[in-house]
Amino acid sequence: MGLKLRLLSFWTPKYIIRRELAYVSDHTTTAIESLLQNHETTEVPTNPKQQMPATIEEQRANMAQTHAKLVEALEAEFGHEKAVALGRETLFSIGESLGKLTRRRLGVGDNPKDMVEAAEILYRVFGIEFHLDWLNESNAILIIDRCALAEHYSPLTCEVLSATDEGIIKGLQPNSKMQFKEYMTNGCKKCKANIQFHKQVTTK
Repeated sequence: MGLKLRLLSFWTPKYIIRRELAYVSDHTTTAIESLLQNHETTEVPTNPKQQMPATIEEQRANMAQTHAKLVEALEAEFGHEKAVALGRETLFSIGESLGKLTRRRLGVGDNPKDMVEAAEILYRVFGIEFHLDWLNESNAILIIDRCALAEHYSPLTCEVLSATDEGIIKGLQPNSKMQFKEYMTNGCKKCKANIQFHKQVTTK
């Protein structure tokens, strides 16, 4: 485990949360907009440029509301199935790049414990709290206990944007795969995703 990973796992300064949130917001928003801008018939929802929100909570809410509007526009343009497929493919790539960047920055190793620590730091940026329920040495269920974005997301938004999370996990731990199965926005008490490690690894 790298020193940065160890330190940030205990405490993440607010300026880092704001910086990373802005980075993720810019990249995810631009990615969805690019899908819409390739079609002349689509009117891309835009938000007027504003000053940095006063709080991190407002910054998260602004990002989530923008995501929701863009995903609705994506569905209106392409229909549900194609919008979900296009959006997820694009956002998985964005998430994987973010995961790889974080892996390099924080010195994340191949041990699943490192991946979990790094994921906790990133999810702290999004206002998400989670824990893992290990089924065996190579399979676990990620359970999201709290999500600050859920109140602004629709089931469709979660279906599309969750690909970012799945990509992040892949980037953090190349031998892993995560897939969401349940969403709070669909009425479930908690979001749940299956995580599989393709090689036998220890959880200790």
